[in-house]
Amino acid sequence: MSFVRFLTATLVTAAVLALPALAGSAPSIHGGGSSQDMTRFALAINNGTGHFECLMPKLMTVEATVTDIDTINATSASFHGTASVTLATANPFGLPAGPMARGVSFTATATAGGPLVGELDLKIMGLDFPGTVEHGQISIGS
Repeated sequence: MSFVRFLTATLVTAAVLALPALAGSAPSIHGGGSSQDMTRFALAINNGTGHFECLMPKLMTVEATVTDIDTINATSASFHGTASVTLATANPFGLPAGPMARGVSFTATATAGGPLVGELDLKIMGLDFPGTVEHGQISIGS
């Protein structure tokens, strides 16, 4: 009889431990590529946190830490965090090249898809930088 209890306890424990693996995957946003204006981007966000980088030639580079996903579904997601902004040489702001700001808040939205379907919209320092994927892919999972 003790063998049956041991076997039952073992099976119950194994089932409980397996439940997290069977649950849905954590929210994620991944991808990389470039937009029609040659802006390059990379997204690596898992379970609400991660990194986002955006290189806008002749303008600036944004290196961001994502602290949370605000909304997510099968086709779109919005997220926010803080970023460092580095200005490019001969930027249109007329400011010197180099580090401009650290710890700046940003928000962004991403639409899943590849060329001419995927979109990324970065809002930072009161400016809006929307773009459509020309090369690459944005994937969203929840």
